[in-house]
Formats: sequence, structure tokens, C-alpha cells
Amino acid sequence: MKKKKSRSMGGYVSVLLIAITLLTIVVMLVSSYITTSDLLTKRNLLSQQSATSAVMSDRANLRNSTESALKNLAATSLFDGQTFNSTKIRNYLKMTKIGNSQIKQLEFGSSQGEMITFTTLPKGYDPRTRPWYKKAIASPGKVVWTTPYKDAGSGQMVTTASIMVKNSSGQVGVIGIDVSYANVAKTVSVLKIGRTGSVTLVSKDGTVIVSQGKSKNYTFKAGQSIKSKEIFKKIAAAKKNSGTLHINDSNIGEIYYNRGTSSNSITWAFAVVEHNDSNTELHALIIISVIVALFMIFIVFLLSVYFGRSLRSTAKVFIARFEKAGDGHFEKIQPVKEHYSPALLMNISRVGQKMAAPEKDGQEFNQIAYRYNKMVDSVVALLADVKNGSNTVAQRSESLLQLSKQTDKATEEVAQTITGIAEVTSSQAEETASSVSQLKNLSKIINNLRVEVEKMTARSAHSGDMNQQNIEISGEVESNWKYELGKMEELMHSMEQLNNQVQNISKIINVINDISRQTNLLALNASIEAASAGEAGKGFAVVATEIRKLSDKTKDSTKEIGEIVEKIRTDSEEMVQRTSSSVAGGEKQSKLITQAITSSKDVYQLNKQLNQDIQEIEAASKQIANVQSSVLENLENISASTEENSAGTEEVSANSEEVLATMEEFTTHVAELQTTAEDLKKTADNFKTEN
Repeated sequence: MKKKKSRSMGGYVSVLLIAITLLTIVVMLVSSYITTSDLLTKRNLLSQQSATSAVMSDRANLRNSTESALKNLAATSLFDGQTFNSTKIRNYLKMTKIGNSQIKQLEFGSSQGEMITFTTLPKGYDPRTRPWYKKAIASPGKVVWTTPYKDAGSGQMVTTASIMVKNSSGQVGVIGIDVSYANVAKTVSVLKIGRTGSVTLVSKDGTVIVSQGKSKNYTFKAGQSIKSKEIFKKIAAAKKNSGTLHINDSNIGEIYYNRGTSSNSITWAFAVVEHNDSNTELHALIIISVIVALFMIFIVFLLSVYFGRSLRSTAKVFIARFEKAGDGHFEKIQPVKEHYSPALLMNISRVGQKMAAPEKDGQEFNQIAYRYNKMVDSVVALLADVKNGSNTVAQRSESLLQLSKQTDKATEEVAQTITGIAEVTSSQAEETASSVSQLKNLSKIINNLRVEVEKMTARSAHSGDMNQQNIEISGEVESNWKYELGKMEELMHSMEQLNNQVQNISKIINVINDISRQTNLLALNASIEAASAGEAGKGFAVVATEIRKLSDKTKDSTKEIGEIVEKIRTDSEEMVQRTSSSVAGGEKQSKLITQAITSSKDVYQLNKQLNQDIQEIEAASKQIANVQSSVLENLENISASTEENSAGTEEVSANSEEVLATMEEFTTHVAELQTTAEDLKKTADNFKTEN
């Protein structure tokens, strides 16, 4: 019959390692793919958000700087006189245009149809018919904007901001600034939205202002109208001013749009990214993951084969020893003094012996081998003890046989003596039981008295603790209240000092107002003189304008500070009055707290004396209970002992006859024990031991 091949744990371990490795690689590959895809999507969305935010920020800066320049122009003295001086206005506008590179053109149109500009106008041009003029007249005092349009001369997208001015004679005019989106276009040109994205700035009517990027279908030309396209319709219909949306186009992913923070914004921005933008990174990730997975599987396969053979070699060492032990030959596992080295690791048989070498603090197989050797030592010692014990049992069994015969005679004499003792102990047991019953009644009375005294002690102690706690809390309240009174008095003095300082601040504010007023007059005179000087006064005119702005800001700031200081002065006076009232009431409350603490201390002393009296009663009751308990315990022990003695003597008397019969049987068993000891000695001699 063919021998069945034995199964090895190494094969199971190899299969398990490969399976776990494959599962780990698959999980890592899937999770890495999902995580990377999600990160790339978030990266593109963040790029879209930052691109639209940058475009809208540049647009907002352009708008704010233009509106500020218009308001400053409208606030100059050139437009406050009896008439509009064309020469001065032209010079001032020219200097302003030179000082701001974002301004493409400056113009001024009056209600008489007069037009001041720095470019050639078509014949019959009337500013009163232009949108920038009409919108400004319709919204006095506000800066209005026209829809962005493409300049015919430069090809750039521009828009016009305008504001109405009015002189002292009632004549009106409109100042206009043509602003170019060239700087916004520069910002857009350096933005990068993923690999295939683009960003677009579009006007509210659908005219493209700036559009840059790598998207094939969503990068538009400046001046192109996209009003009919789905992407523009979705942005116009969106409920929020910014966010993401989807359109029916599988070639692009999410669209991020930004319509500004104001509902009156005339320009919107949006950014798109192609749907396959992250395919390159994901394909590279898959290829790298597959290569790493194949390499890991190969390494794990080699390690699992090596580990399986090492386990089989280790198991052979233990199997050989256990087979010999089954035949009665106990052999120890010998230690291997050779250390792990490349030469040792290449020899599977030696690796198995090293792994199975006995070491107390080694790995699991070393510990098993160590404990196997300890077991062999214990078996050897046990066999030696068995041999020695069998010899001793044989010798002692003969002596026991002689002693059993002598014990038989002594048992008969003991039985007669026990019978007489039983009669005496019966009468003693009856008398002791009567004394125990009377003492138990007394014990119940003393116990009830002690329980009531303990209850009184606990209640009195608890009352004293509560009273002491109340005294301590009242003392803390008194000290805290006195501390707070001191703080309130300090606060009242501080508020009075603050009130005096506020008065001094008001004087300083008046001085600053006078300086601001004089500075404003000097700046205004300087602007007029600079305008009269023509080209020679350009630089000084700009400086004078900035000084006047600083003077206006100083005037507004000092006005606000004056209002705040007046409010602080009124509030501080009211706080001083309230703090004074609180301090007076606190002093009355402090006197009442002191009276309450004195009363609590008197009650505490009386309760403390009562507690001491109750404790003395309790101590006396405990002494009585201890004495009573000791007496009762002694009587119960005596009663139980006498009853046990009486029953025991009767039982011993009855069993003495059985002892006689047992001694005869004991003699027979001792003879059989001697025979068994000889057989045990022969069996122990059959085992072989080896160190």
C-alpha cells in the first residue's frame, strides 16, 4: 500500500502570505486610484476657484481705483465755479491721464454739447447722445458703468465709467474714463487651470472680455457673444453668486463661476476643465502600482517558499525527539551555538536546527525546545523517585503489617473508655444550653440601645459638619465681598480719572480740526496755482491733491473720534454714579454678613458640646456590647463543644467495632502493596534516559 504524503504547515503559510499580499496590493491600488482621482478633481476645482477669484479681484481693483479717481476729479474746485473753464479742465484731465496707466481715455461733456477729450472725434459728435453721458445724468452723484466693448483702434476690451458734476450756476457736465482690461488679460494669461482648463471674464450681456486657457471649446475670443450658449444661460440662472454647476457636455467636468459679491456686477468669471484632465496622472499611477505589485508578489513567493522549508526542517527536529519518547527513550534537544549568518541561512537543515535550539528567552520554537528539555529532566527525576519509592514502599509494608496487629488490641480498650465519657457530657450539654438562652435575651436589649446611640452620634456629627461648613462659607463670602468693595472703590476712582482725561482729548481734537481746516485751504490754493501754471505745475498739482485728500480724511477721522469721546464721557459719568451706589449698598451688606457669622459660631459651639456628650454615651454602650458578646461567644462554644463531645463519644463507641474489622482488611492490603512495589520497580527500569 502506497504511503500517504503528510501535509505541511509551511504550504498553508505560503498560500496565506501570498493571498494576504495580493489582497493588500489590490486594496492599496484601488484606494490609491480613488484617492488620487479625488485629489486631482479637488486640485482642479481649487485651481478654478483661485483663477476666477483672481480675475474678479483684478476686476474689482480696476473698478474701485477708477471710481476713486472719478470721485476725486468731481470733487476738485474746477467744477465748483460759475462756469466750466475748458482750458483748466483739459490740463487737469491730461495730468490725471498721465499719472494712471490703466486709464485709456478721459473725456468731459457739458450740457451745451461741448466735448473735451484727447482723441480725434467724428464730425457732429454730441456727448449728450452717448450712453456714458445719459447714465450719469440719470444717476446724479453716482459712478455709472457702460457695457464692456471692443475698442476699434486698439482691439482691446474697454468700458467707460462716468459721473455727473454741477457748478454753482446750475450747469451740469459728465466726466468719463475709458478703462482697458489689458491688466486683467495679463493676469489671466499667467493662470494655469489643470492641464486642459481655461478661465473667462464675460460681461452681463454675454460679451467675452478676456478668455485664456487650453480648453478647445470653452476658450473664446475677446468681443465674442456667448449669450446663446448653455454655459452662460446656466450661470445667469444660478441662484447663488458663486459655486459649481454642470452642463450637458461630457467633455468637461464641473464648471466654477463667480458673479461677484454685488447683484449689480456687470462682469462675471467662470473656469472649466476638460473631463479627461487627470487621465495622464491616473494612467501613470496604475502602471507604477502594477510594477510594484508584481515585484512584491515575487519577493513574497520566495520568502514563503524559504519560510515553509525552514518550518519543515524545524518540525523534523521535534518529530524525531517525540518518536523516540514514544518508544521510552527520552533524548534532549542539543543547543546550536552557531549565530545567524549568510552561510547558515543558505543551509535549510541548519536553519531548522537553529530555530529548534533550546533557549529560554528565544523565539517560540526555542522556548518549546527549552521546555521540552525541562520536561525530560523532570521525567528522569520522576523515574529515579519512582525506583527509590518502590524500594521504600516494600520495606515499609512489612513494618505496617506488625503495627496493624498491635493497633487491633488497643482499639478494644479505647471503646470501653469512650462509653463512660459519653454519659458525663450529656448532662453538661443540657445545663450550658439553658445559660446561653438567657444571655441571648440580654444581648438583644444591649444591641438595640447601641444602635439608637449610634444614630444620635451620626446625626449630631452631621449637624456639626454642616454648621462648620456654613461658618467657613460665610467667612469666604465676607472676605470676597470686602475684596470686591475695594475693587469697586478703585474702579470708581479710575472712572473719575478717565472722565478728566476725556476732557483733555476733546481739546486735542479741536486743535487737530483747526490744523485740518487750514491744510485743506492751503491744498486748495496750491491746486489752483498749479493749474494756472500749466505744464510746470503738474507735479505740484498731484502733491496738492493728495494733501487735500489727507486733510479730508483727517477731518472725518477727528469728527468720528469726537463723537466717540463724547459717548465715552457720558458713559463714564453714569458708571461713576452707579459704582458709588453699589459701594454704599455693599457696606450695608457687609455688616449683615458679619452678624450672621457671629450667630453661626454660637450655634456651632453648643452643637459641639452636645456631640461630645453623645460620643461618651456611645463609647460606654460599645464596652457593654463587647463584654456581652465575649461572654455569649464563650458559652456558645462550651455548649457546642459539649454537644459535639457527647455525640462524638457515642459515635466512636459505635465505630470501634468497625475499626477492628477494618484493621484486618488493612493487613491484607499491606501485603498486596508490597507485591505492587516490586512490579513498579521493574517497569521503571524499562525507561531509558539520555542527557
